[in-house]
Amino acid sequence: MLGKITPELSEHILNFGVFGVELFFVLSGFLIGGILIKTFVQADEFTFAEVRNFWIRRWFRTVPNYWLVLTASFVLFQYLKFDPFQLPYLKGYVFLQNLRHPNILNSFPEGWSLAVEEWFYLTLPVAMYLCAKVLKPANKARFLFRVFLGYLLVFVFIRFFNAFDPLNGRDPDEGVRKVVFFRLDAVMYGVLFAYLNYFKPQVAEKLKGKLLAAGVLLFSALFYLCLHYRLAFMVQTDPVIRFLRNAFLYVLIPLSFSFCLPYFNSIRTIGSKLFGRVVQHISKVSYSVYLLHFSIVYRPFFMTMQPTTLKSALMYYVLYWIVVFGFATMLYKFFEYPVMALRDRFTPKNH
Repeated sequence: MLGKITPELSEHILNFGVFGVELFFVLSGFLIGGILIKTFVQADEFTFAEVRNFWIRRWFRTVPNYWLVLTASFVLFQYLKFDPFQLPYLKGYVFLQNLRHPNILNSFPEGWSLAVEEWFYLTLPVAMYLCAKVLKPANKARFLFRVFLGYLLVFVFIRFFNAFDPLNGRDPDEGVRKVVFFRLDAVMYGVLFAYLNYFKPQVAEKLKGKLLAAGVLLFSALFYLCLHYRLAFMVQTDPVIRFLRNAFLYVLIPLSFSFCLPYFNSIRTIGSKLFGRVVQHISKVSYSVYLLHFSIVYRPFFMTMQPTTLKSALMYYVLYWIVVFGFATMLYKFFEYPVMALRDRFTPKNH
């Protein structure tokens, strides 16, 4: 018989959520960064037209769906009297809801991570374009590595210096983790491993086992520390722990996932055809799942459910994901995919 839900189990679930978002950043950097690297290398000259085409394809993929769900969350929460609409919420439409300060969107709080992504993919191509314009690189591989490393270090140091006197106070979750200005390095770890995969595939293949072991060990240690000290959530009274957490935690977590990328990228088969189709479908609707899972499905319909045993919690959990994937599949089929199909009218297909 399944036992009761304990505070320790709830804490595990919260920490998995924190690590899940960091994994999302890393995978995004590896996949989308790989496209950006390929575009830069194959272009005779990396012009602003290349940057514009990248943005257009990126925005057709993310922005319309986001605007639709964001608007739906405003309407739904207004109707349910959860959170009256306020004029500052309009900042969410241009990803300004958490640029320097904690997220203001109570009706769509998960949008903070998308804001990090959009600002990253807005600023990195500009950095690449401006640096290429000034330096006119002869060696594209060396040039990209320096730009990527420089970009990453800028925001690592910004977070490091903020740790001495936090801009947003001592709240590590809202004040650091969910603020764009302090997290623009989060996606770059995946981009760096996309760089390794593109320019040094033999090195990635040779080191994949050792990197996987290092990634698993680092992830395990970080997860234990986050669980034991509540590093991602609790306002720490110990100034040393608080500083180390604010300065280094969000370097180490994405690194732990990045180390695993060469190994999993080398896997070419994923089991039976049925399993492959399931994985493919999940990958297609994953963005819609991200947009719908919390504010549209969980908060209005599932948050009031308070299971007291693991058995009832498991039943609610299964039902929840059935509803989420059902809605996400419809959103993808009838809105997201048709909008994405318009991209080729505005940009070349190889972007």
